[in-house]
Amino acid sequence: MESLKMIENKDLPRLLYIADVPVECSYHGSALVYRLLEEYPAHKLLIVETDLSISEPKRRLQDVNYKQLSIGNQRWLNTRFHSYVSSWLSLTAKNNISQIPKLLGDFQPEAVLTVTHGYSWRIAAQWAKENNLPLHLILHDDWIPIAPILEPVRKWLDRQFKNIYHQAQSRFCVSPFMVEEYEKRYGISGKVLYPSRAKNVVSATEPVIKINDKNKPFTVAYGGSINSNGYVRALQDMAEALEKVNGQLIIYGTLTKEQAKSQGLDRPNILIGGLIPSDQFIERIRQEAEVLFLPMSFEQKDKVNMQVSFPSKLTDYTATGLPILIYGPFYCSAVRWAKENPGVAEVVEIEDSQLLLNSLKKLQRGEYRKSLAQKSIITGNNYFDYSVANELLWKSLIS
Repeated sequence: MESLKMIENKDLPRLLYIADVPVECSYHGSALVYRLLEEYPAHKLLIVETDLSISEPKRRLQDVNYKQLSIGNQRWLNTRFHSYVSSWLSLTAKNNISQIPKLLGDFQPEAVLTVTHGYSWRIAAQWAKENNLPLHLILHDDWIPIAPILEPVRKWLDRQFKNIYHQAQSRFCVSPFMVEEYEKRYGISGKVLYPSRAKNVVSATEPVIKINDKNKPFTVAYGGSINSNGYVRALQDMAEALEKVNGQLIIYGTLTKEQAKSQGLDRPNILIGGLIPSDQFIERIRQEAEVLFLPMSFEQKDKVNMQVSFPSKLTDYTATGLPILIYGPFYCSAVRWAKENPGVAEVVEIEDSQLLLNSLKKLQRGEYRKSLAQKSIITGNNYFDYSVANELLWKSLIS
């Protein structure tokens, strides 16, 4: 943390954050941005969120001023007209830039930060351009190909994105695979900014290996959202394989019992663990699981995002001291990362519950679990340490 303190003594810019991704200590992109800004001087930071997704006050950055930008009605995005409403917001969101001066008040930004997801990133880019301010982009996912918008709008939006990608002073891509893909698409390179752990996370120093007990089920845990049918199928495959080794799957996250039933995830050996606060999650799964499951979608429609996005759950998974089982296609970022770091995880890259079963049998051997967990700890510390990501952001902001 010493290098961050040294940077803070320099003249960090007054930073204006405008994005649809709320900045709060929760999960997904929100948690990642929260961690990046947690140490930023509060008096030099203004957070402008949209009314489509508002952070909870108790989860916000301490002493930081939060404002709300009105761009639309979330209720309309939950109807059968979703694609039309989303297309309209994509086309017109920039018109709401007129609200920014009032939201700023006396705050005079010297730089603009946004996340390229949703609609307000175009507002952030336009404000930076009109006021001759450096623009910094955070790219957590490949938004435009998966956005629920009409195809003509998608093509138009991609052209807008290319211009903004070139406009930006910093382009923080979540994986090297995204850097590669975007350089091919848009003709300019970005920087890799992996997800980081929370500031207060204490990584395991030794593997957490439990003695196999035939009277207790072999437990695999998954922590995260279920974003597509590809993830549902992966969890179903894991549950099916676990049935054959007297095992159970615990799913932590926002999934409810009702949702689990509707998605075919209400098997007898699937437990719904609920949403655990991030500061408790690591210790909880250390106590309850032998193995951590990291699925990626095999579905063709998810291919591009699987290639370029990066599973943020690896930040906490690698801090637990537990072994990881990755289940995803050969081209996905998680599998490619594991292959670049041999021995960091057990990998199944063909969609087949029998292959998962074979891997589970290997993972029942304590020495093998210990070997994977040890490599996971070391690799995770190198990739996802809190200070590494924050130092990269801060240095880019003052350059």
